[in-house]
Amino acid sequence: MVRVAVVVAGGGDRVVTALAPLLFRWSPTVVLQPQMPPAEQVADLAQTADAVLVIGPRARSPRTALAGPGVTAGERWVPTAWLPLVSLESIQQFALAAARVHDRAATPGRLGVLSQRQPRFERLADRIVRQAQHTGVQVERWTAYDMGREELVSRLHTGPALGLYVGHGRPIGWVGYAGMRAHHLEPGTDAEPAGAIVSLTCKTASRRRTGLSFAEAIPLTAVAAAAVGAVEPTHHTANARWAVRLAAALPAAATIGDLLSQVVPHDPHAASYRLLGDPTAPLRDAIQTAPLVGAIHTTRTQEVA
Repeated sequence: MVRVAVVVAGGGDRVVTALAPLLFRWSPTVVLQPQMPPAEQVADLAQTADAVLVIGPRARSPRTALAGPGVTAGERWVPTAWLPLVSLESIQQFALAAARVHDRAATPGRLGVLSQRQPRFERLADRIVRQAQHTGVQVERWTAYDMGREELVSRLHTGPALGLYVGHGRPIGWVGYAGMRAHHLEPGTDAEPAGAIVSLTCKTASRRRTGLSFAEAIPLTAVAAAAVGAVEPTHHTANARWAVRLAAALPAAATIGDLLSQVVPHDPHAASYRLLGDPTAPLRDAIQTAPLVGAIHTTRTQEVA
């Protein structure tokens, strides 16, 4: 089972209880402490883990919680994810959705390509589709040229392995689809979570003028097990490189962490992005199988004066 170091900064055992459905799919080490972990602690935890998840106060933003979507541990790149403690209910909702994704059959899943209705983003979407088809990925075009907001939401709620958006973005959502906000994506009782949703656009993980970023809301509302978004403005050329490389790497990537490991270590602009939610989210389509069970090991640290 995958080794995940989980740092819970505040909230204590109640957060661990809420997170339990996902912890049982990992071989986790849980560290309970009152303060946010410094970068050095995250790096130390990564030395003996396959991924790191930090859960902390809502007052902390993705930009300040972590320095990027992963850290280097020796010769390995280890994904690191952030999740704000908005409420125990939202943590449990995230954990249940992520656990459902883990329990799916490990079969090739769909890539949904999303884009704003603008020629340069449509051309980039075409490149992504061609690259995915070339590598044998099951790819579907869900651009704003192909469908409106309601139909896109319905497609995302079918639980694709990966949704990839290119276009303009803001802290509160995507500019495409006549403005996509977190409340538009909130799933109903029959919805299936996606494996991950990646926004290759500006600021969707930024807290500027909003209490919770769009990218953070995606896992917290069970739209997907994980999300990727930028904490600042990004360049279209850099996003285009990411998009094509992600499409090319998808067949060999079992998880969102695996997928990012093919791009992040080689990209000078990677620090603009953050990983939210489950750093080990499997890129699996909505097919259910029996759950896996593991052990939980908990340690505590005391606040340093």
